[in-house]
Amino acid sequence: LSRVDKSGGDAAPKIVAVVGPTGVGKSTIIRNLVKHYTKRNVGAISGPITLVASKTRRLTFLEVGPDLPSMIDAAKVADLALLVIDASYGFEMETFEFLNIAATHGMPRIMGVLTHLDSFKEGKKVQ
Repeated sequence: LSRVDKSGGDAAPKIVAVVGPTGVGKSTIIRNLVKHYTKRNVGAISGPITLVASKTRRLTFLEVGPDLPSMIDAAKVADLALLVIDASYGFEMETFEFLNIAATHGMPRIMGVLTHLDSFKEGKKVQ
């Protein structure tokens, strides 16, 4: 019978910053990612959440507010930034601010995530 090391080893967890303006679904994305990895529901997001993603990898999710100091701190420490964009509204000023801040502070890997795609009634508007 082999034992599985659930601690993730001695390596520091990868930090995933979830960035976007207010109301785009940052907390919902974090809750669904936690549910995917742990099969447990999480209530309100009130700080960083660390979880075991695989036998040797841990992830820490940070919800980053739309204020400038939070975005600067996240750009400095994040390994990956999920840039959440409301598809029904488009790009907001906070999105461009974070991209400029990230370019100045080392540019973590950035992945765009579109939310509120279900608000489109016709498929042609999405294209």
